[in-house]
Amino acid sequence: MTDLNKLYKQTILEHNRNPRNFGKPESWTHHAEGLNAICGDLVNVYLTIEEDVISSIAYDGESCAISMASASMMTEFIKNRTVKDALEKFELFCQLMAKGSDVKHIDDLAALNHLVTVKKFPSRIKSATLCWHAMAAAINGQATATTE
Repeated sequence: MTDLNKLYKQTILEHNRNPRNFGKPESWTHHAEGLNAICGDLVNVYLTIEEDVISSIAYDGESCAISMASASMMTEFIKNRTVKDALEKFELFCQLMAKGSDVKHIDDLAALNHLVTVKKFPSRIKSATLCWHAMAAAINGQATATTE
């Protein structure tokens, strides 16, 4: 197993066992539900946006380990960023995870680059990106998001 594969596996397991920012908060200003009907992933993303800054972000739902780990990592990464920056990071993450793309690393994504190994399993890419689509939908005032 390569070092990247080991790091990916450790990262996924750690965030799945000890999710960050998991749970429905008492209040929020933006929310969207993400659904991947093919595999049954369901994730809700809750944001509080104050003066164009994401001051808090949380998620809940029922999804596979990849989906939950990606959401945990996303919430840590996005919290305290401006809305513009969060949407730019969403675009970069989609570039990194694009099926068939040969992009293997994007400096601006830091530890999120560990998820690139998911691309070895194309059917799991949607699991890794679902929370990101839900986050972008919430920012844009949409109630739902899908990876379809």
